[in-house]
Amino acid sequence: MLKITSADSLDATVADVVRHKIRLTEATARMDAEVAVLQKSHQAVLTGLQEKIAAGESAVADYCTAHRAALFADKKSRETLAAVFGFELTPPRVETASRKIKWADVVIRLLRLAWGKAYVRHPEPKPDKEALLADREKLSAEQQTAAGISFVQDEQFFIRPKPETAAASSCAAD
Repeated sequence: MLKITSADSLDATVADVVRHKIRLTEATARMDAEVAVLQKSHQAVLTGLQEKIAAGESAVADYCTAHRAALFADKKSRETLAAVFGFELTPPRVETASRKIKWADVVIRLLRLAWGKAYVRHPEPKPDKEALLADREKLSAEQQTAAGISFVQDEQFFIRPKPETAAASSCAAD
C-alpha cells in the first residue's frame, strides 16, 4: 500500500494513477480493436450457420405442424438420437385485454378496485406485472376483465440438441 506523506507525494501519486488510467484506456481500446477484427473475420461463417439453422428449423417446424396429429399423438415433443424437438408453451405474460386498453387505463382500473391497489407500483403508478403473474391462478376471469388484463401464453416450436450430441460434435471439431 502506498503511503502518502506530503502534498508533493500526493501530487505524484495522483499523476501516477492518471498515467495508469490512460494506459488502461489505451490497452482496452487496442483489445477492443482486436476483438472487432476477430469478430469480423468470423462473421461470414456465423451468418451462414445462422441462415442454415433458420432454414432447417423452418422446414422441420412446417413439417411438424402439417403432420402434428401423427407425429405428436401422445406428447408435444419427440426425441431422436441428436435432439428433442416439438411444441411448448412460452412463459405466461400479462397483456391488456384488448388493443384499445392502454396500460395507463389498467392502472386507473386497478386503483378503483378494492383488491387492485396491491398490483400497482409507486411512485410512478404502473402495473406490477410480476405480482399479477404470481397471482394469476388466484385472479378470476371477472377480476381480469375488471382490471382490463389477460394472461397469455403462446406455443412455440423448438429443437434442442441433446448434451451428448453437442459434446460429441465439439470433440469431433477439435
